[in-house]
Amino acid sequence: MRPFHQRIFYFAWLLTAFLLLQACSLDKDHAGNPPGNALQIDVGHDFGPFNPHALDRSGSMYVFPFIYSFLCVPNPDDEIEPDLADRWDYDAKTFTWRIWLRKDARFHNGDPVTAADAAYSILSMTENLQKMVAQKIKSAKVVDKYLLEIRLKQDDPFFLMSIWDLEIVPDPDRHANLHQNDSPVGSGPFQFDRLTGDGQVILSANENYYRGRPAIDRVVFSYIPDREKSWVRLIKDETDIVGDLAIKSFQIIGQYADRFYFSKVPYHFYKILLYNTRHPLFENPMVRRALTHAIDRESMVSEMLGGMAEVVAGPMGNFPPFHDPTLTPLAYDPYLALEYLKKAGWTLDPHTQCLMNAGRMFEFNILMPEGSETDLRIARFIKLNLNEVGIRVRLKAMPSDELNRLYYQNAAFDTMLVELSAQDRRPEEILDIWTQVGATPAKAGGVDYPEADRLAGLIIGAKDMETRKVLLQRFDRLIADLQPGSFLFQKIYIDAMSKRFVLRYPFSFDHPGFYWLKDARLKNE
Repeated sequence: MRPFHQRIFYFAWLLTAFLLLQACSLDKDHAGNPPGNALQIDVGHDFGPFNPHALDRSGSMYVFPFIYSFLCVPNPDDEIEPDLADRWDYDAKTFTWRIWLRKDARFHNGDPVTAADAAYSILSMTENLQKMVAQKIKSAKVVDKYLLEIRLKQDDPFFLMSIWDLEIVPDPDRHANLHQNDSPVGSGPFQFDRLTGDGQVILSANENYYRGRPAIDRVVFSYIPDREKSWVRLIKDETDIVGDLAIKSFQIIGQYADRFYFSKVPYHFYKILLYNTRHPLFENPMVRRALTHAIDRESMVSEMLGGMAEVVAGPMGNFPPFHDPTLTPLAYDPYLALEYLKKAGWTLDPHTQCLMNAGRMFEFNILMPEGSETDLRIARFIKLNLNEVGIRVRLKAMPSDELNRLYYQNAAFDTMLVELSAQDRRPEEILDIWTQVGATPAKAGGVDYPEADRLAGLIIGAKDMETRKVLLQRFDRLIADLQPGSFLFQKIYIDAMSKRFVLRYPFSFDHPGFYWLKDARLKNE
């Protein structure tokens, strides 16, 4: 089947190259009509709620660093700098952080930002979305209007790094007439203007921003699910920022270094074919391992992603320091896959060439995000691979927010193509994905692994970084051995931004990079 796959990929590459060359053939000085002092950003996910305290893996998450402020932010050297916080100190004997807020920060509705808002934001965000971080907090006390005191249950001199990107929102008990889902109010450099009928989010400069009005007048986000269309838009000056450039597209437009900033970074998420481990088809770990052995992930990386990714073995991804360095990805071995499936009771019907067990065919749905051409190609590739071992797959695309509801602390799916965090800076996010916290199910399909829960408790209670590192590596191997999904790959992202703008810090398509865009300005100003 390999030559057939290669022909498909080669044809897709020729089509992409043709479209991009068509765009590149335009005179680069007169390719389009730049929209003046407005920063345009293409995102590949449709927009969901604009409340960051709600579950959200939609395009809204790219909007948050512009609307909301943070207590502190990391610079490109990973050093924390103050934002809403004016200063802080830490008492290692009592595990207490004291954070003083600046007194000139106001929300977009004119209300002052206070310690009560910061306390509400931290407690609400961690309890709703980062329960492992929430377990560290003993109390969050408002000492006075601009002083917050956070007492931890154990020593953690790195606590601020684990909460820096929690957006500070108005406490709804202290602010009236808030509608954060539809018309968000923050204290960031830009304020929400409107969501248009054709899928654009428009922000306007915050005239009263505590660090001074941004030099950019507007930020316009466009939902463009087709990445190839976004790159053509970038070449034609119809947008300024696009993430996740295919390597072949980069080889074409990389010659325009005078027009674009480029950023190459390991993506802190990995792609996984997540299984509903409560479904009868996938409750046996041997079957789940068989499915992974049946998927040629090396070819997926080399032929579909141009080598700009690495096959991933477990939940910590491939980057230090917390992944187990002895852990290797399961090999592509369809014969071994069939042996495992045979041991699990599945036999290949000689007439239909389908796997059968007690009269039941091995067939299921793969759900994936709507509008993503890359995910569609990956899902089709997986379908071809599984078909070769007698498994029949149906593909179904749907909006991102609907997908989230089906798998987030839920098991209302067969399998799902999703991205999960491999965040080395805040590994608590990874524990949240695969473990239960009290009565709250695990985020990844509600998996239930008591040993993983036990290890997570030891990790949270670890007294030193070396012990924590060893335990996290054990956790990495445990989840990889259980194989709750086929761990696919971790991408190297190539992102681009127009040099119409001058930047304070190097461009990056992530939360810190988007935060620093508040300091961007038109080159001719």
